[in-house]
Formats: sequence, C-alpha cells, structure tokens
Amino acid sequence: MSKIGTSGVIVEYKNGDTDGLYLLDDDRSQRSAQLTAVRIEKLVEERHSNFQHIAIYDTTYHGKMLVLDGFIQMTVADNFCYHEMITNVPLAIAPKPPKNVLVIGGGDGGVVNQLGKHPYLERIVWIDIDADVVEMCRRHMPELQENHDDRVEFFAMDGADIDYKHIFDLIIVDGTDPLEDRAASLWTKKFYHKLTQAVTDQGIITALGGWVWPESGWYASTVALAKEHFENVHYYYFIDPSMKYGHMGVFLMTNLGLDPSQPTHIERIPVDRMEFYNGAVHTAAFALPNCFKPKASFVPY
Repeated sequence: MSKIGTSGVIVEYKNGDTDGLYLLDDDRSQRSAQLTAVRIEKLVEERHSNFQHIAIYDTTYHGKMLVLDGFIQMTVADNFCYHEMITNVPLAIAPKPPKNVLVIGGGDGGVVNQLGKHPYLERIVWIDIDADVVEMCRRHMPELQENHDDRVEFFAMDGADIDYKHIFDLIIVDGTDPLEDRAASLWTKKFYHKLTQAVTDQGIITALGGWVWPESGWYASTVALAKEHFENVHYYYFIDPSMKYGHMGVFLMTNLGLDPSQPTHIERIPVDRMEFYNGAVHTAAFALPNCFKPKASFVPY
C-alpha cells in the first residue's frame, strides 16, 4: 500500500527481515534515476506551515528524520557528514580566522551547531524562512542545537531579502533543492547579487551543491549563475548515506585565488570533536571522478 502526498510516499515493504514501512523520498527536483527509502517506525509530528509541509519521523536505524514537502532533509544518525563538510572546509582555508558568519537556511540547526564549536567566531546571523521548522527541530532534535549560544542571532525571513554590506567573512547557504513547481528564491540572480554585497572581499561562500553526476542539470545551472558573480567557483563532494545516491556536493565560491583542497589552517578545526571531517577527507573531497563532468549523462545500460 502507499500513501501519497506532500508528506512523502510511505510504502509497506515485505521481504523477510526488511519488512516494514519505508518513507520514499518524494524528489521532484529532477527526473530522478533512483530514489532513497528510509525505514520508519512512526510519525512524531507533522505540520503545514505558511511555506511547506513539515514532518519529523522516528526511523528504525537513522534516529529522527526531517522531511519537508516529501523531501528527506537529514537524519540525526548521519547529519554530521553534510554539516561538518559545508562548515569546516571554508573555515580551514580562509586566510584569516572568520569572525562574522551568515547562515541562510539550515532550519534543523545543524550548520549553526557546527559553527558553535569554533570560539573565534564572534557573530553568527542565522536566517531561515520558516520558523516552524526551527521550532520543531529544537524540540525533537535537540542534539542538533546543543552548541548554539548567545552569538547566534536568528531571523525568520526569506534569505533572498538580505541587505548587508560586506559584513560576513563566511556565508553558508543551506537551502532546499530547487523545484520547478514552487518558488526557489535562493537560486536566482537577485539572491546571488545579494551574496556579493553581503560577503567581504576576502570572504568565502559555501552552498548546497547536489550532484554533478548523475544529475548534472542542477550543477550546470548553478555553476553558470555563480560564475556571473564570483571569480572562482569550486565543487567538492563526500559520502552522505541518507541522501539519494549516497553522496552530496557543496559549491565553494570566492574571489580569492586559493587552492580550496588544501586545509592550510586546519588548526582552527577541533578535529577531535568531529565525526567526519579531517584533513585527509578535506583534500580528497575535491578529487572528482572522471564521470563528474558538467555534460556527463546517466544512461541505463
């Protein structure tokens, strides 16, 4: 049986030891070659906010799981893969220790949680369009916000409406996938122009990057957009078990002519507090397979 809606697709699967209910990632961002299913135990809470359907599930093996409009966003069990990599890679390569950081999106609190581990950061401005996501995750996934402190300033607003003038040494854009059937304000020229105004001359921006392969459309369009606004656009990727295809990518944008694969200032990172990130993983993430090319297509044999 299946239940289809904005909360995702729940499928009852029977095959011996794997019997159970699975939430099938309701990915409408592209014509997906495959989807991800996570075994669930029960729905913890769901809500229709002013912007989207929000659901948090108890899963069998992944801990709590956040689902927005049917899209699997993260699980407690492996959230650190993505959150550590989108946060610590730019911190390890910035010429000077960043002081002011802007986080756009990331309603689960995981990115801000990683930033909280860095005492040299002085100000963390966190913007998310949906305060309901932040509130639900705070109650049901408190471990993703345990390092939040008084350096954090939260504003419930559309990230595309920011108006800052060269304040931030680091900007992290942890938005949702761009969709054809709803507004995607974080994937527009207007937003990228706002980013150029908000970041300092020596600043670095990281952003959710999706998959170069086998879904290259998102990658190609975002690279083209980013190159209109920044001199250097890089891509790195890493394993992320709960995500489709088992990996995830991040864009790194800057006007600096540095080699992002070298964690020159890894001493800034409390590696002993990391579950995923280290210097070797940092460097390896920039080594892309030959099939990771903008025009590479995935064709079933």
